[in-house]
Amino acid sequence: MQKAEKPNIIYLLSDQHNYSVAGFMGDPYVKTPNLDRLAQKGVILQNGYCNSPLCVPSRSSMLTGRLPTHTGIFNNMQMLPSDQVTVAHGMTNAGYETVLAGRMHFLGYDQKHGFEKRLVGDITTSYPGVDNEQRMYGPLKGASYQARVAIEQAGKGCSSVLKFDAGVTDAACEFLAGRKDKRPLFMVVGFYAPHCPYVAYENWYDYYYEILPVADPSSFHIRELHPALQKWIELRNVGDVTVEELRKVRAAYYAMVSIMDENVGRILDAIDSTIGTGNTVIIYGSDHGDCLGDHGIYWKTNFYEGSARIPMIFSYPGHFQENRRLKTPVGLVDLAPTLLELGGAKPLPEMDGMSLLNSLKTGEEPMARPILSFLEDNKGDNPSAMLRMGAYKLIMHYGYDSLQLYDMEKDPEELHDLGNDPRYAGTVHALQRELLRWWNPEKARKHWEFAALEYEILKEWVGITGWEPVMEWPAKEGDNYIL
Repeated sequence: MQKAEKPNIIYLLSDQHNYSVAGFMGDPYVKTPNLDRLAQKGVILQNGYCNSPLCVPSRSSMLTGRLPTHTGIFNNMQMLPSDQVTVAHGMTNAGYETVLAGRMHFLGYDQKHGFEKRLVGDITTSYPGVDNEQRMYGPLKGASYQARVAIEQAGKGCSSVLKFDAGVTDAACEFLAGRKDKRPLFMVVGFYAPHCPYVAYENWYDYYYEILPVADPSSFHIRELHPALQKWIELRNVGDVTVEELRKVRAAYYAMVSIMDENVGRILDAIDSTIGTGNTVIIYGSDHGDCLGDHGIYWKTNFYEGSARIPMIFSYPGHFQENRRLKTPVGLVDLAPTLLELGGAKPLPEMDGMSLLNSLKTGEEPMARPILSFLEDNKGDNPSAMLRMGAYKLIMHYGYDSLQLYDMEKDPEELHDLGNDPRYAGTVHALQRELLRWWNPEKARKHWEFAALEYEILKEWVGITGWEPVMEWPAKEGDNYIL
């Protein structure tokens, strides 16, 4: 019997895409026709979660199939060691040509981590302590961070984010058109949108500015939030966002999603005209979300659904289910084992994730199990951890006695924190006991403090040596402006 040909695999990876801002997830306003047609031909994982709502730790877990507690990567200033094997190493060994086009947010000298080729460098700095904001963003300096300026700068115009994604799309399409390699292809196309700065082209921005409902930030009742989240808002100075500012943020964000969708469409068309769709798996996902002002919270680095939940589509017509939705919670850490099984590759050692391949083929719900996510960011917030198990989501914050608990089936908008409700004391206790099997709060605190000290030393070293980052995307004059 002839051995079945291995499929090509194209993974389209965005940055900071709120799971709900997509037509295939039911948003009545956003225009995402290309993602929608991909979803119609594939399986949607409706309750996908990142394993850290922050770029570098999330992507490290995604590539290794290991939780942050095992990779040791918890913030955006840490480097994945080159001897930690990734799905790219495994797929190369299994006979694939492995290509990275665009964003992955690798830190350090190793900018490939198992990929044979990298077509475009990154837009963010490749070394901790290096400040590339002026070079990359010009007058939008600071607007890519979790800072008040990101909200104040929201509007219509252009930014390096939009230029970068256009360049990544060009490179990916040109690569497909000129490809000679006869091996099956595993390619990751990394977009930066819809990550802030919240700036988008005038046509799309004006469209959403007019049609989106106007929300009042004062309705979010910040004083009713968990104390750790009140501190979160205070640290980022976003407790007084105006109606007009929020309107601009959301208009720009929705516009960036639609612009990113146009880039997805270009790549789908390129796939169709080159390697073809008959034996090609196409995956879409994001590394984490963006709260977009819900609960008075913006960006990421928290465990509300807007930040921690991610869109996930797997399309392989004739092999995977089509127009199918699976509801059981899964983690981004499940991607690596799924890809490795799909490509006939050996499993990586000690993966925490679980292959979803059988569910994608049969449409059966994956096995229910605890879904975990962790945070040790360097913005002043205490370490925290999340457990999604069954209908409930539990969140613990180091240094606080009270926990957050939400019934995600009865309260999907997370408006009613049950953590201090005596009727749920037994549920809180049982879930906390399960979470503590995976997370040691005191160890997290010590690691958090240690990582901060290391970062300060590296930052000082960069200042003394003037070290220049490697393999960054070359921003050009005029790439950043606001109309």
